[in-house]
Amino acid sequence: MILDKTSAAIYTTLTGSTALTALLNDATSVYDTQAPEGASLDYVVFSLQAGGPEVVTGSEIENNLWFVRVYSTSAKKASEAFEKVDALLHRKNITIGSGVTWWCAREENVKNVEVTPSGQLIWMAGGIYRIRTSGV
Repeated sequence: MILDKTSAAIYTTLTGSTALTALLNDATSVYDTQAPEGASLDYVVFSLQAGGPEVVTGSEIENNLWFVRVYSTSAKKASEAFEKVDALLHRKNITIGSGVTWWCAREENVKNVEVTPSGQLIWMAGGIYRIRTSGV
């Protein structure tokens, strides 16, 4: 489910890359906020973490942090897919509705591994991106 214009822009940017989607379970394996129950690995999840209007001189500037991450059964594949994500987002201007994105940059790297109750390892590689927009 796509919640807003920025989510839609991130989704479109990520699913529009065959280099990325070739590494995922399928071309629609990109999810806003949370993957659906039973989703097959490998996939990308992105979610708004914090932020809001800058409230400076009545401007319409939004300054938000987005967590974008890849989940995989392989640490190597999670890292490779995240490299593709990063190439699409880091220091890029993405189109968000009729607004202007004038800053999208990775500020933090995040890696993790989780163990499911059945003992399967699920690897995560991702980053925190600051996206600043005006007029969205």
